[in-house]
Amino acid sequence: MMLNRQIFIKMRFLLCCLWLLPACVAMPPPFPSEAPAPQVRKTETAQFQEAEASYRRQAYRQAYQQYADYLERYPQGSRAMDARLRAGEISGLLGDWQGSLRRYQGILARQPAPEVGLKARYGIGRAYFKLGDYQQATQVLDNLTAASDLPRSLWFSTQALMVEIALKQGQVPQAFARLRLAAQDLATGDPEWFEDLKTRLLEQATVSELEQLAALYRDNPLSAALLLRLARLSQDSGQSEEARKWVATLKERFPNSPEVAGAERLLTGGKVVVGCLLPLSGQLSNLGFRVQRGMELAAKGGSVKLVFRDTGTDPETAAAITRELAQDESVLAILGPLSSAMAQKAAEAAQAAAVPLIALSQKDGLTQIGNWIFQAFLTPRQQVRALVRQSLSLGIKRFAILYPDSSYGRTFFQNFQEEVAAGGGELAAQAFYNPGAQEFGPTLAALAESLKPQAEGAPAATALFIPDDAAAVAAIAGGLAGTPLKGIQLLGTNLLNNAKIPAAQLTALQGVIFPDAFYAGDPNPEVQKFIAAYRQQYGEEPDYLAAQGYTMFRVMARVADSPQALSRMALPQQLLTLQSVPGLPWFQRFNAQREEETLLYLLTITGGAIQMVPPASGGEARP
Repeated sequence: MMLNRQIFIKMRFLLCCLWLLPACVAMPPPFPSEAPAPQVRKTETAQFQEAEASYRRQAYRQAYQQYADYLERYPQGSRAMDARLRAGEISGLLGDWQGSLRRYQGILARQPAPEVGLKARYGIGRAYFKLGDYQQATQVLDNLTAASDLPRSLWFSTQALMVEIALKQGQVPQAFARLRLAAQDLATGDPEWFEDLKTRLLEQATVSELEQLAALYRDNPLSAALLLRLARLSQDSGQSEEARKWVATLKERFPNSPEVAGAERLLTGGKVVVGCLLPLSGQLSNLGFRVQRGMELAAKGGSVKLVFRDTGTDPETAAAITRELAQDESVLAILGPLSSAMAQKAAEAAQAAAVPLIALSQKDGLTQIGNWIFQAFLTPRQQVRALVRQSLSLGIKRFAILYPDSSYGRTFFQNFQEEVAAGGGELAAQAFYNPGAQEFGPTLAALAESLKPQAEGAPAATALFIPDDAAAVAAIAGGLAGTPLKGIQLLGTNLLNNAKIPAAQLTALQGVIFPDAFYAGDPNPEVQKFIAAYRQQYGEEPDYLAAQGYTMFRVMARVADSPQALSRMALPQQLLTLQSVPGLPWFQRFNAQREEETLLYLLTITGGAIQMVPPASGGEARP
């Protein structure tokens, strides 16, 4: 009996274990687990559109690689010919016009569709022009104009390029004849390019050429600009009666033209009024006076009258003065202010009052306030873009940044991160330090550790960006000697372009590369002419602020002297069509975002002195 009871207990225990056994096994989840998502291969359309997006934001190196990737995967794709055309264009934009020529010739060798073939032939003509082979360029473009199926927009571009060639060869009458042909399709062309060509033609033409053209093309609307130019040249040479004769002819032939308003102002001696908002008192006054001196130097004998108003350091004062100037109908536009806070308030007031304002501030996104707001100052974005492009041209693709934890440092970090990505580089490491720090040992050790290659044979970071003043960058550079980062290429900002840097710091900064928009050592005769005039007038050396004041006044004077009618309503478009100013090497144009584009110097420190960076292989020192 006892034995049977023990057997029964053991059997019951065994049955319980068997019943509970499933509970000991890992139960399946209530829903099927998600398998790792397979890597989605980009569609043909998505890959092409990605390259187009990079092209539109002018990240040309990245776009070039993306078009190449597209063609490698889809050599016969629906957008393959478009990708090849883009690659040919970008090769030229990056300075390789010989490569651009070969690519366009390769497209023609494929016997493409007629529309693609026409674009490739235009690209060949443009490449020959850029290479200085004007005879070949003219032959290609002349043959292109004979094509019966040439799109009207390409007709405009072809004729405009023929104007460029004629001007390069000093053939003003031929340039004018081509400009007339381009004008026939201006509605489908580039109005900025057209206005720039017209302005340069007028400035290059002699009085005799202007007279001959005005007589030959009596009824052509372009002749109005010829007559106004003749009137201005006569007035400038003291021949008032001759000037009045040309103005009378202008009024008789083209009474409703915008040039008539310019002619009236020419005879009456009326000046264009521009308001200037600068800090002429308070802690920023030293900056304001330097800009003011540059403007006053450029204003000597000009047709623009400057009205200076002191903003002090109060943003609300800047806004109030902007509203006051906007109520004065004689004020065409406003220049300034300088600081970010004042520029923000003044720009908001100018936008509300519909008066053009060109801010002399580096504040990011300022022109987004509205279509009346322009910006003309060296920005962090421009500096970072120049540094990244220069580094890429040197074969540097891996970067690190060490920045102060301040508004200045964080702004540069954000811009640097975005530009490295846009250029196809890698930001391998980042670190920050407290502003004013003296000891960088632990920070540099941590940075060096994080920069170790992640895989066998992977490249180490070859460029370290430090957006700070000379003292901080020199201290960090000195601390690199005892780390694996010794010898790394250093990058900096325009704060390093300072003639007062102590000798010990200059030694530590040997080889650093940094950008700026003004360099007194530039041998360009126009730069040296400005420096000599400023030194003679004020007994001191100019800097970027003085040069920028000088530049913006010259830009306004250029617009005021143009044959176009001046008004607040017309000024924004006139500024957008302005491309370069003779005798002004820094200014290029205002881009579509109404921000000034300028040629930046790339500088370095060699032998204890600041010098221009020698051109990289296949590139230029000033990108």
